[in-house]
Amino acid sequence: MQQEAFFLCWTRKEAYIKAIGEGLSLPLRSFDVSVTPDTPASVLAVRGNTQEAARWTLQALEPGPTYHVTLVAEGNEWRLKCLQWDNR
Repeated sequence: MQQEAFFLCWTRKEAYIKAIGEGLSLPLRSFDVSVTPDTPASVLAVRGNTQEAARWTLQALEPGPTYHVTLVAEGNEWRLKCLQWDNR
């Protein structure tokens, strides 16, 4: 479970810093994300800005049994639609 929590944390933090355009120039300790598999993906807190976490919606995706992906979008008025691509 510890290894899974690490990868959930990493993909969620990486997705967030890319979404806000900061990359690794933003210290990873400056914000918190959810890390347990049984809780929704979310930005929990951003130090120095109490409103920032509420601006973002995270969606955890599992494209395969050993893969973790997080999609981040600003706001919460959107819906994710996944389609199957058939290249025949």
